[in-house]
Amino acid sequence: MLEPVWKPVARNATLRRCVPFVLLLLTAVALAAEDKGQAVQSHVGRVMDWSARHVIVSGGLADTNLDNARHEPRVLFRLAERNLVRAKGNEFSFGWRQPVPGHRLVRPSAVDSTSVAAMNKKSLKIDWSVSLGSGNIAQNMFPGKYSFDITAAPSCTDDYVVFGLNVASTNRQANLVGITNLYSGTSPTGLCGTTPTVNWAYRGSTSGGSILTSPAISLDGNRIAYVESGTAATIFHVLTWNTGEGTVARPVAPSSTCSGTVANPTNSCLKTLSLSSTATDTLSSPWVDYATDTAFVGSDDGKIYKISCVFSCALNTQPTVLWTYTLPVAGTGGTSATPNGPVYDSSSGLLFVGDQLGELWVINAASNTSATLSAGPYMVGGGRCTTTNPPGRNGTPTHCTATGSAYGIPDSVILDTSSQRVFAFSGNDGTAGASATVVQTSFSLTNTVRVHVGLGSVGTTNGGVDLHTGAFDNSYWGADPSSGHLFLCGTGPGDTTPYHYWIGFSSYPTMDSAPTGSLQRYNVTGLPCAPAGEIYNPNLSLGGNAGDHDLLIGGLVGSGGNGWIITNDISSGAVPAGLNTVNYPGGISGMTVDNISTSAQASSIYFSTQGQVTVGTCNNARCAVKLTQAGLQ
Repeated sequence: MLEPVWKPVARNATLRRCVPFVLLLLTAVALAAEDKGQAVQSHVGRVMDWSARHVIVSGGLADTNLDNARHEPRVLFRLAERNLVRAKGNEFSFGWRQPVPGHRLVRPSAVDSTSVAAMNKKSLKIDWSVSLGSGNIAQNMFPGKYSFDITAAPSCTDDYVVFGLNVASTNRQANLVGITNLYSGTSPTGLCGTTPTVNWAYRGSTSGGSILTSPAISLDGNRIAYVESGTAATIFHVLTWNTGEGTVARPVAPSSTCSGTVANPTNSCLKTLSLSSTATDTLSSPWVDYATDTAFVGSDDGKIYKISCVFSCALNTQPTVLWTYTLPVAGTGGTSATPNGPVYDSSSGLLFVGDQLGELWVINAASNTSATLSAGPYMVGGGRCTTTNPPGRNGTPTHCTATGSAYGIPDSVILDTSSQRVFAFSGNDGTAGASATVVQTSFSLTNTVRVHVGLGSVGTTNGGVDLHTGAFDNSYWGADPSSGHLFLCGTGPGDTTPYHYWIGFSSYPTMDSAPTGSLQRYNVTGLPCAPAGEIYNPNLSLGGNAGDHDLLIGGLVGSGGNGWIITNDISSGAVPAGLNTVNYPGGISGMTVDNISTSAQASSIYFSTQGQVTVGTCNNARCAVKLTQAGLQ
């Protein structure tokens, strides 16, 4: 593994001198997962899969963040995203982004006038869509985006998005689809023309299961790791894909034997590892630690697996289970722990996992022989239950099983590696009148701040509304995180209508104990939000204001006129009324956001519909969709 040399540089105009060091660092990290002795790759690929949104950094180009970037590519990519600005002629320079004056706005609760009629009037429906047949990305899961070279202009042939579909594959239905010519579209015609290309489509099931979670992508872009979920089976796969193979309706079955080399495979092939023959996986996407070529994933019976040989082993060496750790949930009987996707901090060797009983766990995971409990469980949700009497277990008091549902932690936690803080979200912590909660805690699960963001699901009988991950504004990523905010979608103060909330960090790194402001998103009860996304794009002029560049991207998951993708300008540090919307009946999956390019159609948002829709170029189908960040065009 190459170890780059880094020399500290003052945080001022001389930052431009850092560019050669940053590019060296980018190259070194891209090479980190390659076997010794292989040819040096000439490009620096960037992975934006589900895991990228779960590691963040605050404090900008602080030395600790630069050091973390040596061994965690997700940190590296985020630092580059926020600080490498492409100027004319595709040259790079640093643009140090100071917080916008006046960010500390305090807004009272208000209502955003987002009636169906008003939202339809604002809608812009010029997109590209690709039919996915009978499948789509599962709710709250994500497509994965790969950019071939972070130091070059967007590529029509090499950049791609992968969609894992929640159907079993057949000879007439793919469930793993890769799309290129991403930057295509009309009004204006895109960098890649008007239409995308299905570059490959595979039968990714070996035992009749489907893909219910999000895929992970290798640093060279050649391989995809994902989980096949059967009725009572969890199977880990690694696909090596090949250009020009299959269509959604005529997929290819990849070989079980790989040819060529790790760096230059010559055929599509599939490595397979059975993790469980008794439990499926509904929430746990695989987390890859690129530095050690290992992965972490869970199954619904409360087990966590560490897997070797994911992307970089010898060509036909199969992945193996290094250890299995069972979450030590108190009590017997009732619902299993059902973990979400594990999030690994490579600096500390700690693995963070939430479960659907509302508990948060920290596991010592660096060893390749065994795992031990480092901290927890800590009850984030749980609906008034405790870690000694979690929901539904034998002997659990009845008062904590009668306070509603949605008390789990459905989404993976967010790690701020700079401040050593963890953020977890749950729809029901059992607090009367305000059970929707976001918790900030340290890596040892101490120094906890709990902020309530609406009524939540306590006491409700309609199935409850889960709370999903939020996103941080650009100021939080910068040199002064105390001016930043966490934005998320909670519920109303007295009902389950979706509400935007934003929470400040006036005593950074500690989160404020109450929201700075809130705004009703939509006046329909029981309507869940998709996980929030954010991008700071200096090439955007939001709402006609040239100085506004910070975009919050959300979605509502409801039938008919209640399913939407919605963008808001959060450049002021608050959520004003809606910016742009498109109605997708049934709602949308999680969203992946890519470039800040000036090329036509090259700054985009990717997702799948949750049902059959007729919107834009999606014609009565379940579709993979690309919209532009500016105007959702």
